[in-house]
Amino acid sequence: GKERAREAAEEFMGNCEACNKPWDKYRGKRRCPTCGVPSLICYECFKADQDNTRKLGRDVRCDLCVREGITSKRQIREKEQRELEEYERKLREKDRKLGVTTSGQMVHETTDYGNRNTNTKESYEVKPVPNPEGITRLFLKNMCNKSMDEATLIAFMPGITHIQWLTDWQTGKFLGSAFVEMATPEDAARGVGMDGMWVLNRPIKVKFQKADGKDLWPPLGSEVGQQVHGKEQ
Repeated sequence: GKERAREAAEEFMGNCEACNKPWDKYRGKRRCPTCGVPSLICYECFKADQDNTRKLGRDVRCDLCVREGITSKRQIREKEQRELEEYERKLREKDRKLGVTTSGQMVHETTDYGNRNTNTKESYEVKPVPNPEGITRLFLKNMCNKSMDEATLIAFMPGITHIQWLTDWQTGKFLGSAFVEMATPEDAARGVGMDGMWVLNRPIKVKFQKADGKDLWPPLGSEVGQQVHGKEQ
């Protein structure tokens, strides 16, 4: 009898998250209240919840959240942030060993306000890229959305005259990207030559982005010294 029960239990993919009975069918639209994956709930517990005889509370979570002790969305975000930071740390370590970044640039880190250090004996000289159209507008992305500010960006990339920080239209949160206007085409060419360099522990991506003429460029209020992440000081 016990052996048959054990074999029968092994046929199921898992257990009901509410009563722990072996179960292998997802039903309804209920999801784990912390991570959001579909909940594995048996018919009896699902029916009891629908009939309001035994409601499924926030303590009924998926096996992974229970195993890792995750009880809130905040913990999920913190866990994801730790994993991202660990991934970036390993990527930086790999770049240092190779001597180049994934974009082909020599490893070159910039910390607060342009304090630059390199793992090579000689200072790295930025090589401007060709700019036959004389473009002065650049697009930057993958910037640190928590610590990047005007002073740090200007110290890293001299020649910036205007910055249009891209922010979430609802929350105003900086998205890590921006359009910038450079003083001269030569400054712009040098800026694109810095593509892939590290600033605040992130490799900034830089490319030419010619203004399309549909909107006013540079926009009013974007001159350096007037704003922080798209908001006036």
